[in-house]
Amino acid sequence: MISVGPQRHRKVHSRGPRHRGASLVEVLVAVLVLSVGLLGLAGMQLRAMRGNQSSLQRTQAALLGQYLLDLMRVDRQSALQGDYNMPSSPGSPSLCALPSPPAAGLAQIESHAWFTQVKSQLGRSGDSTTCVRVECTAQGLCSVELQWDDSASGGLPDQRLSLRTRI
Repeated sequence: MISVGPQRHRKVHSRGPRHRGASLVEVLVAVLVLSVGLLGLAGMQLRAMRGNQSSLQRTQAALLGQYLLDLMRVDRQSALQGDYNMPSSPGSPSLCALPSPPAAGLAQIESHAWFTQVKSQLGRSGDSTTCVRVECTAQGLCSVELQWDDSASGGLPDQRLSLRTRI
């Protein structure tokens, strides 16, 4: 082994002040970046919740329309006679106000109960934007049209769903 001589160790001293931790400015910038990120996350969450509500209303409208069409299939004779039609004359505008409960007739009672359910699930109490139109011809061509306001969920104020079938 060859020895060159004693090794000298040099200590390196920094000439500036020693930094320990983060400065107040760095902490403030980090908090600002974090808060902007959290605000963006909250905005995305709100948008997702509105989209979910809008999707729920569309699904409810489809289920309610299918339910009435199934009722008309079960009570085919009354449907062919126009007992389920709302409003009662073909080609007239949609029904938006809840009529008084009918005195008799299965079709009228079921139609009234269905329309009450449409108003409660798609509309708000006392609104005039949730409307329905049900028409069934003597040949068995039936259509159910639903209209509701989706602006509270971030959608358009004039949402429509139309279902047509032959019973």
